[in-house]
Amino acid sequence: MGELAKKLNVSKTTISFILNGKAKEKRISESLVERVLAEAANQGYRPNQFAQSLRTGRTNIIGLMVEDISNPFYASIAKLIEEKVYQNGYKIVYCSTENDVARGKDFLTMFSTLSVDGCIIAPTQGMEQEIRDMLDKGKSVVLFDRYFGNDGTDAVMVDNQGGMYQAVEHLAARGAKNIGLIALALGDPEKEDRIIGFKKAIADHGLATHVFPMPFKDGYEHYLEDIREILSQNKLDAVVFGTNYLGIAGLEVINESGLSIPGDIAMISFDDHDLFRIHRPGITVIAQPIEAIAQVAIDTLMSKLRNPALMKKAAEVITLPTSLIVRAST
Repeated sequence: MGELAKKLNVSKTTISFILNGKAKEKRISESLVERVLAEAANQGYRPNQFAQSLRTGRTNIIGLMVEDISNPFYASIAKLIEEKVYQNGYKIVYCSTENDVARGKDFLTMFSTLSVDGCIIAPTQGMEQEIRDMLDKGKSVVLFDRYFGNDGTDAVMVDNQGGMYQAVEHLAARGAKNIGLIALALGDPEKEDRIIGFKKAIADHGLATHVFPMPFKDGYEHYLEDIREILSQNKLDAVVFGTNYLGIAGLEVINESGLSIPGDIAMISFDDHDLFRIHRPGITVIAQPIEAIAQVAIDTLMSKLRNPALMKKAAEVITLPTSLIVRAST
């Protein structure tokens, strides 16, 4: 700023007013404004974003929180959201909770410190109060993938129950009698939609229930150990995995066990992955509409940011359909 003032023979205060959008308020001539802005652009000057935020109340930054940014599902969502956020004139800060509630709360504190304009969050159970506090402070928040009864928070979900029901229906139609479900359970398994949908379909088809809920684990090898034990101790003719990373672990265990797919055991994974497409045989999946999730989450958040009055309307849970992609594993 000093170099600008010296070169143009204008006070630093005047330069500051112009660069911070106060020229009209301070009755600075348009010709001087044009000279200052032209020289500022020539010198590659960029105004301090946080100084601007003090004046405008906006940082044009969005916070994105996911479970694990290395997971292809969340990585794809994050990439799409980042592109769409940028198209709307915003930048993004994102982080992974690893399903650690303390870590999630720390990141919410970071978002507040950065004064982000809004957040898109795949929450970890136990963050409900902190999310409500953000809403009470006037922050725009949209949840996705998970919804723990956060009253007042818009959420973008997929039809987990319906997708899982369709998976069981597909396997039963092909003669499967002993269908197992290996699924993540972050809290009470009886409240997990994918488990609920599975059990309903199993009951409707008069089949025996084989459900194996798993807690979130740090290491991939721990899932291998548990899945290896489940498959060795239970005579299943089909298995459904509740997430793509459980499906990948399951595929490794099935292959190392010398079982053939689908001859010895049929397999479906909830959520697609490139590996499932290129593996032989290809793996049948319940695919989530990744692009639609990202688009609806962004549209919902942007609507709130552009029209703060929408913060007062009743929260909405938007549920998107899944799709069954049949491959050779079933």
